[in-house]
Amino acid sequence: MRRLASLGMAAAVAVAPVAVVAITATPAHAYCLTQINRWKYDTYTLYGRTTIPRSWDGSIKNATRQWNGIRGSKLKYAGPYMRSNLPNPEYTISRIDFASVGLPDVAGITLGVKKDRTHTRHFTAAVELNSRFKWNTSGTMNQGRRKTDVWTVAVHEMGHASGLSHPWACDGGAMTKAEKASVMNVTWTKKRYPNSDDKAGIAKLY
Repeated sequence: MRRLASLGMAAAVAVAPVAVVAITATPAHAYCLTQINRWKYDTYTLYGRTTIPRSWDGSIKNATRQWNGIRGSKLKYAGPYMRSNLPNPEYTISRIDFASVGLPDVAGITLGVKKDRTHTRHFTAAVELNSRFKWNTSGTMNQGRRKTDVWTVAVHEMGHASGLSHPWACDGGAMTKAEKASVMNVTWTKKRYPNSDDKAGIAKLY
């Protein structure tokens, strides 16, 4: 497998208990699409592997739903179908030991396998969650203690699978208010809901 982008694709995890950040200003439209491609088609089914604990099912389902029904977008995710052993599915989420397979010490990463002939769209992706972190479904995020919220990390990695990058990859660190609040901006804070910037990026791609 190879990464969808050379960015490291760390999970979006944060630093102060922030709930949903409401952005009332005009969408920044500065979402970053650099180095990551959109899906080849508009509809894909997510399969959760047997390594995902049952207690995470609700968080993964909710994270998946956040990318559906975005105004101006045709993107739709079916599922997730959990504890699946389906051979060679196009889209998966699983929990693995990153160190044992040579992946960086981050909470989550999105890996891509195959792209179409134009190399501008991918048709497989694998969201991986690092078993070496302390996972919870309560929204707790603490970088020093390695505590990570399943929903927060999953929705971020699903954003990568959908074609979104980290905002700073395009802006060189000079981000707008909307970009800073984006689920694609890694801040080690509870961020579960795509904001105006995230949604504008998805609408642009699909």
